[in-house]
Parts: sequence; structure tokens; C-alpha cells
Amino acid sequence: MQEKETMMNSRERFMTALRGGVPDRVPLFEFHFGPPFIKSVLGEPSSYWHNADDEVAVSRAVGLDMVWTYAFGLTGVVNVQLHGERYVDEWGTPWGTNETSWPAGWTEAEIVKSREDWENLRIPDPHLPERTEQARRTLELAAGELAVVGGVRGPFSAAWMAAGLINMSLWLYDDPDLLDEILREMGRWNTQLGLELVEAGVDAIIIHDDWGMNKSTFIKPDDWRRFVLPHIAEEVETLANTGTPVILHSDGNLNAILDDIVQLKISALNPLQRGANMSLADTKAKYGDRLCLIGNISATTTLAHGTPDDVEREVLECLRDAAPGGGYILAPDHSYHTGIPIENTWRALETGKKYGAYPLDMDAIQARLSELSQQGESND
Repeated sequence: MQEKETMMNSRERFMTALRGGVPDRVPLFEFHFGPPFIKSVLGEPSSYWHNADDEVAVSRAVGLDMVWTYAFGLTGVVNVQLHGERYVDEWGTPWGTNETSWPAGWTEAEIVKSREDWENLRIPDPHLPERTEQARRTLELAAGELAVVGGVRGPFSAAWMAAGLINMSLWLYDDPDLLDEILREMGRWNTQLGLELVEAGVDAIIIHDDWGMNKSTFIKPDDWRRFVLPHIAEEVETLANTGTPVILHSDGNLNAILDDIVQLKISALNPLQRGANMSLADTKAKYGDRLCLIGNISATTTLAHGTPDDVEREVLECLRDAAPGGGYILAPDHSYHTGIPIENTWRALETGKKYGAYPLDMDAIQARLSELSQQGESND
């Protein structure tokens, strides 16, 4: 009876951990599963592209505690559905896609190569009603049972999707004022998308703004502090001041700027890319009292190429290193993408549910890790 009284629904579980608390179980997080996994769960989905109906159905079926949605403008999802695998978005950027794209393909050309291009660029209206259609549908279907996380871009990713990293790198030295102006405008435009999502009623906002490669940040840390930090700080602060928790998503090795990131008004950091030397244990020890941590199961190596036992081992390591004391949400360090075997995705989710209940049974986690280690040695 006491156990039932302390059980939470998925939304309560996710929001408790996001705010640094201890829920009844470590929550499970994902943006968008790869099409083969979606098909294995739903049969034939309504679309292989991200859409509210399928995403909520999959989240419920596999036991996720949240569902990701977006403001139209973050991705080209709507454009794909309307125009096919090649299209031009509302900014004028040409995109290519295919069935394995996550979530909506790749840019095929830069639309801003000079100050003249920037000055002549037609900036879309961030307040169009259709921008929150998917979010509102997601909230309706989630019905207060799943946490709804709304996605927008940050200034850096929005800028490089329009201008490209090469042009931006040149402007660091040749035209820093132009680079600063573009980053400021992109940050403020996406802030408006975030405010529209907050008004629609999402439970949290995630800002997607990749800053790193496997070994370093894309630009020097001092350049990041000069050009990117002021604008991401403004975007985060504006959204966080609404009372809505803000999650920051950035792939890559962020160790050189982690102290700066923690100063932002974010509630959580995602995805802590394991292959980019982002140590979950070290980050938890240093920042766990200030941030919820989300991720760290390797989508590049273990999930994609390991055995189910390898996946289980890594999930248990994540639980061991970051779940004690709460403030941890289990997730891959990118996504459960198309290249991941279906059985590996299921093993990750099932392991999280089996061993993630609070109070954590650390003896059981350690015992299973030892057992898996011994099995691995005998197989060698």
C-alpha cells in the first residue's frame, strides 16, 4: 500500500528528476526513435517522420516518461511531409533527407555568405499559429500523463544552418560584428519560438545548440565565450524566467566550457556524449547538485555495435554513476537511431526500468555488473 502511494505517473517522475529531485524511478528519455523501432512497436506508423500521434503512442508503449515535440521552425518535418525528401525551408535553406534522417536531414547550401546576404534575408515570422500545432496536439494526447518537452534551436546551430561553419569561422576574424549580429538575431528568434511553446503549455523547453566535436569545441573556448555565450545566456534566461525548466542539448566534448554552461539558468544538460570524453561520473560529482544530467549511453558504439549484454552493462554504469541522489534521466548520448538494433534499444529501456527504481539497489547493480563482466571475460 505504501509503495502505491509513492508511485508517480510519468510526467511527475520526469519533472521531479529534471528539478534535481528523487522520483520513484529513474525516468526514460528520447527524442525520436529510428523508423525500424517505431515500426516494431506500432506496426505501420502514420508517418516515418516525427509527428505527435506516433510519438505519444510509442512513448506510452515502451514506457518513456516524456515525449519530445517542436516548434515549427526547429526542423523541416512539416516541409518533408508537404514537399518530399528535398525541399527549401522558410528561410530559403535547401535540405536533403531520407528515411534514416534524424530528425529531418541535412542542409545542402548556405544562404548567408556575406553581409549583403544577411541584410537581404527575409526572416520568417516566429509567431505564426502553425508553429505550435504539433505541440498542442502532443499536449492533448499526453493528457498530463507524459511530460511534454518542446524543442527550439540555440543561436549557434541556427546560424551555422544558414551560413555554414566555414563562413562563421572566417567571420570570427574578418567580420566579428556580422557574426555577433547573426547569433543575436538567431537566439532571439528561437527565444520567441520557445515562448510560443511555453504559452501552449509544454512542461519543459530543450534548446538544441551543438557546440562540440569528439575532442574539442567547434571554435576556441574563448571565442565561444565571446560570441556564443552572451546569446545563449539571453535565450536561456528569457525562457527560464517563465518558470519553465530549460534543458540544454549540445553534442561533443564540452569539458573546456562546462563551468560556463553551469552558470546558465538551465535545469539539465544533455546528452553527455560518452565518445567525446564526457564523463558522467565526473560531471555528476562536480555539478550534480546544480544540474540534472540526461544521457551518456553511447549511441555511436555500444548501442549501435554492441551486444544486448554490452548495452545492459553501460546502462548499469550510468545508473551507478549518476542516479544516486536523483537528478538523472536515462537516455542515449544522441538518440535510439536507425542504426541501432531493435533488441539493443529494448535492452536499454528494460534495464533502466528494472534497476532504476528508488531507493536504488546498488548491491544488485554492482552484482549484475560483475556477472556481465565475468561473462564477457569467458566469451573472450
